[in-house]
Amino acid sequence: MTDWFRKATDALGDLAGAAGRQAEIIQLQAKLGSLDDDLDRAYVEAGKRAEELLLMRQIFDEEIKVILERARVLKEQMMQVRAEIQALGQDKEPGADSDAGPS
Repeated sequence: MTDWFRKATDALGDLAGAAGRQAEIIQLQAKLGSLDDDLDRAYVEAGKRAEELLLMRQIFDEEIKVILERARVLKEQMMQVRAEIQALGQDKEPGADSDAGPS
């Protein structure tokens, strides 16, 4: 009976160890995700600064110019989509749905 008790205790210890390792892995993955977000924010900040320098004519790197031009085009497309959304919202006539009856 003591052999069975020892095996059960060892098994429980193994499970607890595995759970602890799993918790540590999850914690490290969360930290990695946070660091990845921080890195993305740093890249965004660097890009904004590069754009400022380009506008002040203090940066002449062609590759950065291409990237910032792509960003400018994306901003324009976003403005167009926002305008379309706003137009669709304004086209909706008040009470149009409530007047609809069976045909």
